[in-house]
Amino acid sequence: MRIIELAAIQEVVTPEGAFAAVRSSMLTLAAGGVNAPDEFAMHLASGGELHIKGAHLDGTDWIATKVASGGFPDAPNAGCTLLLNAHTGAPEVILDDAGWLTEMRTAAAGAIATDALANPGPLRVAVLGTGIQARFQIEALRARRDVDELTIWGRTAEHAARLADEVGGDAAVTVDAAVSTADAVVTCTSARTPILENSRPGQHITAMGADTVGKRELGQAVLDSATVIAADDVTICSRVGELQHAPGLAKAAVNLYDVVAGNATGREHADAVTVADLCGIGTYDAAIAGLVASALL
Repeated sequence: MRIIELAAIQEVVTPEGAFAAVRSSMLTLAAGGVNAPDEFAMHLASGGELHIKGAHLDGTDWIATKVASGGFPDAPNAGCTLLLNAHTGAPEVILDDAGWLTEMRTAAAGAIATDALANPGPLRVAVLGTGIQARFQIEALRARRDVDELTIWGRTAEHAARLADEVGGDAAVTVDAAVSTADAVVTCTSARTPILENSRPGQHITAMGADTVGKRELGQAVLDSATVIAADDVTICSRVGELQHAPGLAKAAVNLYDVVAGNATGREHADAVTVADLCGIGTYDAAIAGLVASALL
């Protein structure tokens, strides 16, 4: 079995390429061309998490199965993707990416959501969270949109200040200060109680953190204020995303891939509040793995 190491993967995957691959997979999904099983998730007493997701996209040569772990004490996030030949079912390639591809595809999905649902033009952006994914989100969004202002908030002020310095933004002491003038807000934390309680007219919010039962970043008032809630997949997000905490809104939510494909309405006017509820789906893992495969196999 061939093993492709992280260094080789990083040479062929850029934010722009990841954006294009994940967006293309959304169009395939909207057209009914994706075969994806339910996620397998495991939560250990140590605090660690294991997620297995995958899919096959019609017309492609590979079935992708991604394994990702995180939250283990004193251990970095990890992961790899197994590629099986779609014509024979035989496992042939391991993408030994240490979780990097998951970060890239997650950031690409976030940038797609913000690009599709935020008001057009340059953006003032607030990022709530200071971990690895916050950096990826910033890079992916900057590759797609002009970011005139960038404000970072984190539970630890020192971490927010450090990240702001590293990415060329400003740190905010409170969430309210961070989002007060933001056109787009990105939340990427492991919170289990809301960190963003209110929105303002015209704002778009992309929530990345809720990907398992119990996680939550958005208060009820934020969801209630939205004219559009677009989910990775409404059914999945109703179980593990922000929508798990607002079952009454799930019936009115739409799939992000349908917004991208033009099958569902996105932002209706400049003052509308829009929300993207993204928990990550196997379609994106297949897309980013396919990008590597097309370049290296």
